[in-house]
Amino acid sequence: MKSRLAKDTLLIGAVSGIAAKLIQDLLGAIIIMFFLPSYLNCVRIAGGLLLTPEQVLSGMFWPTLLGLQIDMVVGVVVAIVAVLIFQHWGNDYYKIKGLMVGLIAWVLLYSTLSRFLSSVHPSGSVLQAELSFLTHIIFGLSLPSCIIWLRKFKNSNSHETQPE
Repeated sequence: MKSRLAKDTLLIGAVSGIAAKLIQDLLGAIIIMFFLPSYLNCVRIAGGLLLTPEQVLSGMFWPTLLGLQIDMVVGVVVAIVAVLIFQHWGNDYYKIKGLMVGLIAWVLLYSTLSRFLSSVHPSGSVLQAELSFLTHIIFGLSLPSCIIWLRKFKNSNSHETQPE
């Protein structure tokens, strides 16, 4: 039973993290394409872990794809932590718990660790910081919705008679 629970935690975390990051990154891409081309969204900052600023900000396909891949992995890790939080403390107030996860991710990953790890990091723009805050709120609100939905979906499709 415990190994199945661990597998479900990882699977639900992975799928939920990817779904929530896709929503967040889509919003970031819309901001870049239509409003603020210089916006440093999570994809660009993640790409900056391995690439130069010129490569990251070029807008080319391969640097963007690399940044997206790294960002998805980070989203999966955050989502697995969120699944564990829900398993430990329950689903009550799940939107508030998800919002807290999104805001902690904003402070720790976007605002703090990006300065130490990425070749591009946010600095000096209140507008960019507020846009990032907004996209992390969207991530934090969409993540628990995905988790709850996947848990309900999994429970409705599981058979109690299957061997462990």
